[in-house]
Amino acid sequence: MCTRPVDPQKKFPTAIIVGVKKAGTRALLEFLRLNPRIRAPGPEVHFFDKNYHKGLD
Repeated sequence: MCTRPVDPQKKFPTAIIVGVKKAGTRALLEFLRLNPRIRAPGPEVHFFDKNYHKGLD
């Protein structure tokens, strides 16, 4: 359970793109970035393999 107030600027993603090499996930990311209502981080966030153990707080 989160004990701190939730920052309105930090939201959970509404979509996560998962793919393997040469599957077109990078192209999909670039097409989504053309929409001004969509914000996307860099192509590889590494949350689940490098930061998941830290939790969401």
